[in-house]
Amino acid sequence: MADVSERLAVLEQHVQRAIELIGVLREENGRLARERGEHAARLDALTAEVERLRRKEPGHERLEGEHRRLLDERRQLLGQIEGILKDLARIEGL
Repeated sequence: MADVSERLAVLEQHVQRAIELIGVLREENGRLARERGEHAARLDALTAEVERLRRKEPGHERLEGEHRRLLDERRQLLGQIEGILKDLARIEGL
C-alpha cells in the first residue's frame, strides 16, 4: 500500500509540474505571437521603404549623371577662361 501511495505522490508531482509547464508555454506562446506581429509590421514597413527607395533611385542616378556632366562642363569652361586670360596677358604684354 505504501508503494502505491508513493507512486501516487510522484504522479501528482509530475502532473503539477506538467500544469506549471503548460502555463509557462502558454505565456511564452502569447509573447512569441505578439513579437511575430511586431516583426511582421516592421517587415512591412521596411519593405515599403525599400520599394520607395527603388522608385526614387532611377531619378537619383539621373541627377548624379547630370551633376557629373555639369562638373565636366565647368572644368572645360574654366580651362577655356584660363586660356583666354593667358592670351589677354600675352597681348597686354606686347
